[in-house]
Amino acid sequence: MTLKGGLGPSLLPESLRDQNETVLARIIRDGVLGTPMPPWAFEISEPEALWLVRNLKDGLDDQ
Repeated sequence: MTLKGGLGPSLLPESLRDQNETVLARIIRDGVLGTPMPPWAFEISEPEALWLVRNLKDGLDDQ
């Protein structure tokens, strides 16, 4: 819930800054074999995954 990582790496903007958006979107859609990261391609389209990545890189608003 804090995006600081638990079973996986941090999802805070400073951790994602230098990461390729397309690669991150592919990880969201395909998952990571041998880790707790499941594939989400059945639920999230490529444009939606890219939208998610861009919003994570921009940071969350404290609304």
